[in-house]
Amino acid sequence: MITIVLECIDRLNVYNTAAHFSEFAGEEAAESWKEIVNLLYELLASLIRGNRSNCALFCDNLDWLVSKLDRLEASSGILEVLYCVLIESPEVLNIIQENHIKSIISLLDKHGRNHKVLDVLRSLCVCNGVAVRSNQNLITENLLPGRDLLLQTNIVNYATSVRPNIFLGTCEGSTQFKKWYYEMIVDYVESFVTAQATHLRVGWAMTEGYSPYPGGGEAWGGNGVGDDLYSYGFDGLHLWSGTVARQVASPNAHTLAADDVVSCCLDLSVPSISFRINGHPVQGMFENFNVDGLFFPVISFSAGVKVRFLLGGRHGDFKFMPPPGYAPCYEALLPRERMRIEPIKEYKHDFEGVRNLLGPTLSLTHTSFTPCPVDTVQIVLPPHLERIREKLAENIHELWAVTRIEQGWTYGSFRDDNKKLHPCLVDFQSLPEPEKNYNLQMSGETLKTLLALGCHVGMGDEKAEENLKKIKLPKTYVMTNGYKPAPLDLNHVKLTPNQNQLVEKLAENGHNVWARDRVRQGWTYSIVQDIVNKRNPRLVPYNLLDERTKKTNRDSVNNAVRTLIGYGYNIEPPDQESTGQGLENTRGDKVRIFRAEKSYAVTQGKWYFEFEAVTTGEMRVGWARPCVRSDTELGADELAYVFNGNKAQRWHIGNEPFGRQWQSGDVVGCMIDLSEMNIMFTLNGEMLISDSGSEMAFKDIEIGEGFIPVCALGLSQVGRINLGQKVSSMRYFAICGLQEGFEPFAINMKRDITMWFSKSLPQFVPVPTDHQTNCTWW
Repeated sequence: MITIVLECIDRLNVYNTAAHFSEFAGEEAAESWKEIVNLLYELLASLIRGNRSNCALFCDNLDWLVSKLDRLEASSGILEVLYCVLIESPEVLNIIQENHIKSIISLLDKHGRNHKVLDVLRSLCVCNGVAVRSNQNLITENLLPGRDLLLQTNIVNYATSVRPNIFLGTCEGSTQFKKWYYEMIVDYVESFVTAQATHLRVGWAMTEGYSPYPGGGEAWGGNGVGDDLYSYGFDGLHLWSGTVARQVASPNAHTLAADDVVSCCLDLSVPSISFRINGHPVQGMFENFNVDGLFFPVISFSAGVKVRFLLGGRHGDFKFMPPPGYAPCYEALLPRERMRIEPIKEYKHDFEGVRNLLGPTLSLTHTSFTPCPVDTVQIVLPPHLERIREKLAENIHELWAVTRIEQGWTYGSFRDDNKKLHPCLVDFQSLPEPEKNYNLQMSGETLKTLLALGCHVGMGDEKAEENLKKIKLPKTYVMTNGYKPAPLDLNHVKLTPNQNQLVEKLAENGHNVWARDRVRQGWTYSIVQDIVNKRNPRLVPYNLLDERTKKTNRDSVNNAVRTLIGYGYNIEPPDQESTGQGLENTRGDKVRIFRAEKSYAVTQGKWYFEFEAVTTGEMRVGWARPCVRSDTELGADELAYVFNGNKAQRWHIGNEPFGRQWQSGDVVGCMIDLSEMNIMFTLNGEMLISDSGSEMAFKDIEIGEGFIPVCALGLSQVGRINLGQKVSSMRYFAICGLQEGFEPFAINMKRDITMWFSKSLPQFVPVPTDHQTNCTWW
């Protein structure tokens, strides 16, 4: 049908005027010629309106469509078609050129303030709720001079998503609990701050994909919870996921209002998500969803809303009791972490006039801790290590007994933690059989772990055992049963740095073995100790343990290693080769690139800007072409010339050593001389030089389309870019920029320069017509 209409339009376009048309169709038809042409365009608009695929057909024919605007008799209908294309096919906005905008603006002179012309201009300014700054600049430059005209765009009521720093996940062997509960209380809701209804939803979202921001794709991520496939929300009347709202029943159903309390339940064992409102169950739930990744409580809301998280304990007492078997979310808080509420996506942070640019954040994947000790199943101890196993177990027991006695424990037939009585304060051979076998097993595991880690353990001094002595302890160490510990005197045994690193690995592995056994017994993590329900705060990765617990593990392993050396064994750890991973090995979603607006690219002169490294991690800063790609590592291709102060490198089609490393608070000066065709960098006012002694970081550069300031920030990094709008705010310009004839990049600019940042979006790729999928059914 569209093809037929286009053919009719092309045939009518042969005629230039009504008189010309009357020569072939008669005077009666000529009187309706203008109306016929416009109706054909309006018919075309009605065929493509609301259909993105049909609108996309005009992307490659935009010049043809705009060229028809010269036909005054049909301009009204053509504007209708153009408006539909711009609204339904946002990719057209990327190929709009200045001559297209001039053609549209010229219609204002021909038609006056025609509302259709203004609608088209307005659609060029905003895409998916995000300003298209390049089009706005072109319209401003070509429309406003000499005209008294006001353009009003729609007010968009953005939604913000916030969460506590609590991340919940589960997998086989994980220490994470599986049933969680929290509440949200509504303090205030103003129904209509703008013409759009106020947004308020609560629920759960996933770290693997929840990325709310305006313009997050076609109908994705535009608002908040439930607008994608990675979040599940409730607004009082509907359950939301994948932008689909499913109405559910509840007593006195209504949109969320002041004093409402929503209870949110997450069961990762089913899995299921359910809600209650003011204590009454909602008749509907989410089930059988994907559980790959970590979940977190989330609220999304727009202006005019005030809400609070109630996470349990001192982080907000619940208004209603959690269902049986559910734990309050605050118990999932990691050790040494302080509870905080944070935005889901944050790209900048303004404080007292200072703007911090923020790198992407990484969720705490170790929240769902799965202990993975070294696999020793296939390791068989050689005879010379099998012989030492019992002696090793015996000395470790003696050292343990010394520690217990020094802590005030004494012998007792039954263990009593309150009275500090312990039945194992006896000599090794008199230990109860289970405890003795456990010690022998752990000694064997220590030896097997050494071999599994690649250590060489061999006899170095066969006479060492003859020279070993035992420590003579005072009578205060004698127990009521006559037992007095007699550990080996190992004061002469000193560990090398590599052996100390090995001790740390063994201590971590020992913790993982303990944690794995606890998980198999049904224990899970909680920040609060709960023996009855088998919850333990130490079921976390080794690096999150408190120092006292780590020291206990470390001392135990240290004693085992020193005992082996004391008996004459040599322990040679494997080579320790660091495999540090930098910016170059991270995925694109772990780096955020910021660049200045393309229209500010410089093609002549000498320019300067500054970058302050607030943190010291992976960041790069420098100059780039306006067409720099957001999906390519900054400096890996020919489009960027940047300095990496974390590793003291310069980057352009690869990297080379350059300058020196920065420290927190250091300021990098970025200078480009487009007359001499070179780029230089300074650090705190001192020129950075290459290994050959040259101050030129890059020379013989080509001007091409010009250059704009650019920087890239790695995970959790923070930087500040100063383009020099206020020259006095630049810290080192007077020292190394002004004297050499450079100018601040943003000098004499009254408005802030627009900064763009990169973000990753999932994209749907058309399936090739010849694609075949093979399925096997069982």
